[in-house]
Amino acid sequence: MWTFVGRKRRKVWLWLAVERGTRRIVAWVLGCRGQATARRLWQALPRPYRTNTWYYTDEWEAYQGVLPRHAHQAHPKGSGQTSIVEAINCSLRQRCGVLVRRSCSFSRSLAMHQVRIQLVIDEHNRQFTI
Repeated sequence: MWTFVGRKRRKVWLWLAVERGTRRIVAWVLGCRGQATARRLWQALPRPYRTNTWYYTDEWEAYQGVLPRHAHQAHPKGSGQTSIVEAINCSLRQRCGVLVRRSCSFSRSLAMHQVRIQLVIDEHNRQFTI
């Protein structure tokens, strides 16, 4: 999902890694839409999620050079395989004003933007902790 810092021309993309079974967000990064940010998301994943795991993504090309080919499942939007992430995106938008595109709430610095998003993600994960 995209958001912005300071003004709408400064778009920042929020990348999420979600555990499908528990709906917990296990890693996230902010950045552009390229392979460099996908690589940062991969590095942000805890070690247990880097092996013996299937990765369901949309067909965005940045994933192809980063995720292991044997475990990567790319699906078109609307197929239902990425609907959990879309639902979480919607939930995060409802809880965090800086993630809403048409909002008076925005961050002036990237550091503050990250703090606000981290607070919302922590609260989201607390709801799904057993």
